[in-house]
Amino acid sequence: MEGPACAQCQANRQWSHPPPTCKGGEKMVNCSDPGIPANSIRQSKIEHGNFTFGTVVFYDCNPGYYLFGSPVLTCQPTGQWDKPLPECIVVDCGHPGSPPNGVLTGEKFTFGSTVRYSCLGGRQLKGESSRMCQLNGMWSAPMPFCSGEHFKP
Repeated sequence: MEGPACAQCQANRQWSHPPPTCKGGEKMVNCSDPGIPANSIRQSKIEHGNFTFGTVVFYDCNPGYYLFGSPVLTCQPTGQWDKPLPECIVVDCGHPGSPPNGVLTGEKFTFGSTVRYSCLGGRQLKGESSRMCQLNGMWSAPMPFCSGEHFKP
């Protein structure tokens, strides 16, 4: 800004100073490339080149991941982004458990993983024999159970 930042209205109905002028700096303010978090998708009108003041960048996560942080970043006049880079965290359903006298097969408990159940000692499995980790972080079916008496050959 060139010129005074304040002006007063005088008795002669004139301003005490003319309005200031804003001059561009020697170089335009740029933010550094904010990057792309692992397992994410970035959208911006500027895919390559300068991230100038006012540039907005949008983030979303790949299927099976949820966004932790802000999905929108804006380049500030200071040359910094207004928020930190978000993260994409894998959807984890946690250990599904196994019923008494049952056996769980499967070692991954993240989105898209499937576990299978079987029963010991000739007992019969009641319910779904497999469960899948869903996008909402929940297993697809209730845990089955093993019924019947222990079978002795």
